[in-house]
Amino acid sequence: MKKQVLSLLLAGALTLGLFGCSAQTPEESGVPQSAPAQTEGTASAGVVEELKIGICKEVTPRTLASESGSFGRMNYNAFCAGTWLVRDENNEMQPNLMTSWEILDKGSTIRATFATDQGITWHDGEPFTIDDVIFTVDLMNNKLKSGYLSKITGVEKVDDTTVDFQVADGAAYFTLGNSAVFVRMYPKHIWEGIEDPSGYTGEDAVIGCGPYQLVQVDEEAQTMHYEAVGETYMGRALTVRSVTVRSYDSQDALVMALRTGEVDAMYDYSNPISPTMLPSISGVDGVDPGRGMNMGLFEILFGFHKQPTDDLEFRRAVRYALNYELLATTIGGEDGQVPGGGIISPAGIGYDDSLPKLVQDQEQAKAILEAAGYIDTDGDGWRERPDGTPMDVLVTPQYNATKAALYQRIAEIIVTNLGEVGVKCTLDEESIRNSDHEQQLRDDGAYEIYICYATQGVSFYKTPFLYMFNDDLSMWGTCDLEDFDQAYNDMLNAQGDEDYVAKVKELQRIASEEVIGIALCWDTAYYPYRTDKYEGWTNFPGWGVINCETWYNLHPIG
Repeated sequence: MKKQVLSLLLAGALTLGLFGCSAQTPEESGVPQSAPAQTEGTASAGVVEELKIGICKEVTPRTLASESGSFGRMNYNAFCAGTWLVRDENNEMQPNLMTSWEILDKGSTIRATFATDQGITWHDGEPFTIDDVIFTVDLMNNKLKSGYLSKITGVEKVDDTTVDFQVADGAAYFTLGNSAVFVRMYPKHIWEGIEDPSGYTGEDAVIGCGPYQLVQVDEEAQTMHYEAVGETYMGRALTVRSVTVRSYDSQDALVMALRTGEVDAMYDYSNPISPTMLPSISGVDGVDPGRGMNMGLFEILFGFHKQPTDDLEFRRAVRYALNYELLATTIGGEDGQVPGGGIISPAGIGYDDSLPKLVQDQEQAKAILEAAGYIDTDGDGWRERPDGTPMDVLVTPQYNATKAALYQRIAEIIVTNLGEVGVKCTLDEESIRNSDHEQQLRDDGAYEIYICYATQGVSFYKTPFLYMFNDDLSMWGTCDLEDFDQAYNDMLNAQGDEDYVAKVKELQRIASEEVIGIALCWDTAYYPYRTDKYEGWTNFPGWGVINCETWYNLHPIG
């Protein structure tokens, strides 16, 4: 394979922005032109010279317009791109480039102040301005078609630091929560001339205004190297001076790298290591398992565009047929818990503990199927549809290269359990090995029983209900039930924390009654990290120790 190394220092204009006002050559800048050596990395007093992070997302073409791959996911941590808002260890929104805000006009206006007066520049030296903020909203809504700011219908400049966002349906509270972490800044002077921003990967596509700048990519070694923009950022000391991100083929390989000290910490957004791998890191000297609340969950989505999964009675039967004790152990290991009927996990915003735990009752499943007309009419052991036609339900696991075996095992359990009540199923093995096939099935809404992992709680946008909802903004959903539709929109228009929680609970009630989806396990998340070189780690729910505070708090031990 031909080695491909990206260096932002190739362009003279970028050199000025990255390394000061004097025109330096790459050699004069002191930045190596090949992949950084994998050394132990000595740290000067008080600062971490090189933090080494392991990840399982592939190093792919770099662009601020992408959320995929290791570059895109790192930007969730107020890293290279620079985010509007961040979330703390309690999952509460905190200022970042948006330094303050007010909700006005009964939720129809957000007056937001940005750090455009704090001397922040883009990594090419251009100043960060309020025009960049206005441009970012336009780009995300009209060209990138992102859902994070979809409720913003207009932007009015108040002064050089402040804008008024006009928000549809009084959804200011939701829009702020929706933007936290995931909305990053785009430089107008670069992106305004790009016709297809979603596919743009030019050298300047990585120019952000965050505390770190991308300086090297080695696609053969699957590494990226970042340097701090200075000793401070927005008045805070950056204690981590450089970051090297390396992608591994599997979580097994990543865990081994942690055990040997090849990397200092793991980061893999929405994809913590499987709890079944816990024995491989428990009790290892210098390694903390990084145990925390799991903000996501494995779940089933039903295809509302297909028969029989569009039938409530059939979905009710499926819910009774499944062995939740086995699923909880398979997914969550010793920490796995049988879930409840409301989808939101105990770690999520608005969790409703009044909804009962799910139970397996295959006799009840059989009775529901019989009453609904799903009967074995030809004596072959498999039930036919009420109209007498054969039934073979497709069970589709979400594609996940690092957890393919786990998804397959979950699917096998579901196929077996449904077979025990007379429902013939086929495991969609093509989706396990072919991401294009699986994505097309979701995009077309052509699945019947879809096994997926839903993130939640970190952003309102990422509640698991979005994955069920049949809407242009939904990733996978097919549900178009009117009551669910209305309740979802009511949630978007919540006017504060208390109102939001109440409406999330109403969504859980409807989801439970209509069996729109089925949670498969409540489990614990593990993002392991080493404790023998550095201190100051903070374990964020849903993120682990690689988060927006690490860059300012991590220090060498002693």
